[in-house]
Amino acid sequence: MADRTVTEAAFDYAAASASSNRPQVGVVVSYCREVATWQAHPVTASVTVGRDESADVAIDDRGVSRVHARLENRGTALLVTDAGSRNGTFVNAERVGSEGALAPVGSVLRMNRTLLVVVPDVKPFLGERAKDFPGLVGGASLDDARTVIDTIAPTNMPILILGETGTGKEVIASVLHGQSGRTGAFVALNCAAVPSELIDAELFGHSRGAFSGAVSARPGLFRTADHGTLFLDELGELPASLQAKLLRVLETQQVRAVGEDRVVSVDVRVVAATNRDVDAMADNGDFRSDLLHRLAGLRIVLPALRERIEDLPALCLHFLRDSGMGISVAALERLMLHAWPGNVRELNNVSRASCEIARRAGHTEVEPSDVAKVMGATTARAGQQVLEAELCARVTRELTEARGSVNDAAQRLGMSRSVLYETLRRLRLDPKAFRPR
Repeated sequence: MADRTVTEAAFDYAAASASSNRPQVGVVVSYCREVATWQAHPVTASVTVGRDESADVAIDDRGVSRVHARLENRGTALLVTDAGSRNGTFVNAERVGSEGALAPVGSVLRMNRTLLVVVPDVKPFLGERAKDFPGLVGGASLDDARTVIDTIAPTNMPILILGETGTGKEVIASVLHGQSGRTGAFVALNCAAVPSELIDAELFGHSRGAFSGAVSARPGLFRTADHGTLFLDELGELPASLQAKLLRVLETQQVRAVGEDRVVSVDVRVVAATNRDVDAMADNGDFRSDLLHRLAGLRIVLPALRERIEDLPALCLHFLRDSGMGISVAALERLMLHAWPGNVRELNNVSRASCEIARRAGHTEVEPSDVAKVMGATTARAGQQVLEAELCARVTRELTEARGSVNDAAQRLGMSRSVLYETLRRLRLDPKAFRPR
């Protein structure tokens, strides 16, 4: 059973396309015959998909029919109809029937050994792409990060990386260091993994006998990273007592070890990361605003994996590249329909574990059954819940802006009034609650 199902809706394309400045819904060919790709195609009205070169979206897959399917724009979704193909067309692992199927943004389309993703805006994929860097796997969703790296990597400017747990913040920090030209080491510290009473000594070092258990002197991570980069992960967990000391080190580029009187000059670039809302923490007094301003010379915001699902095949192949094991298109489809609360880190673990299960089962490639044994029954319907939550948030936002007017909200959403009323009924939302009292 696929984790995600299609939200039934019909959209008014004319209303959704009223402004040319709006994002352009389309599809990205994410995987085709064992190769990951980011071939993007806008769907402004109606396009054909097939193996024939005359198809609007031409796919080099022998198992795909010459004219395999048709995609029609419905504002914030695509209507997918099968064009009498030999192998069928699938939307979120469900075969498309004679009446077609609606594919909202984030849906996965399968045609033989090819996977396409419905994206809210294909424009970033079609324009000039940012410079790529080794180890940074992803399409247009990471172009903002690539641009920042290309621009400021050679400088000493501090960087703050924001994103959910597991989105790859340390990978970005490592790439930044690799492109910086700094001759020192890349040193990482997870501020949440070290007891608060030991972080001082961990960062700045300590002399022998400075405290119980200090049987020998240690230089500390700042001195270890001299002429290099110090990556402070989970910055939001840094104790208040250390925040003031860290700020002073950043301003003076000098450290003093615990138990010592002398100071030592260091040349360290600090890259920090957190999954917490540090701006809100600073507003509430839970994090020093002056330290935040010092660390956030520039920010990189990493999207969650569920927001860049078109990158999943490339990531999965990257994780399996040294295993000698391939993965079937059906297994990839299963992975793409998962919600991924643990993001890229979770995908890495699932990919590697599935590979070992497949190897022990004597499979030549990872199959859906191998993936299922790793992910378990607890992941069922997780993707559907994410889609419903996102839809609820979007409808709530537009109803609030429309002050409870179903008519206005429907136009904002690109839906007909009847579809919006049905959506409100399913989400148990009362438009009257959004009207001014």
